[in-house]
Amino acid sequence: MQPEQATSAREKEAIEHVRKLKGFYQHLITYLIVIAGLLIANLILIPEYLWSLWAALGWGIGIASHAVRTFKPFTLFGPEWEKKQVEKRMEKK
Repeated sequence: MQPEQATSAREKEAIEHVRKLKGFYQHLITYLIVIAGLLIANLILIPEYLWSLWAALGWGIGIASHAVRTFKPFTLFGPEWEKKQVEKRMEKK
């Protein structure tokens, strides 16, 4: 691979990651604003029952999923796992 191509590939990867970050943070801010609005409406209209928590929980699961895809805190079957599996197969033969 040419140095220019490597830099270009790394730049594209970095740009894609920044776009994913931006999307996640926009999603998070929207979540916080909407859930705060729902909570306020809930407390004003029906303070006896906090139905807004169900919306917060449901959407919160979506936020958590988005965070895992964006930040990748763990990878179950990632490149390291693949490498170990290939090495195991190579040792057997």
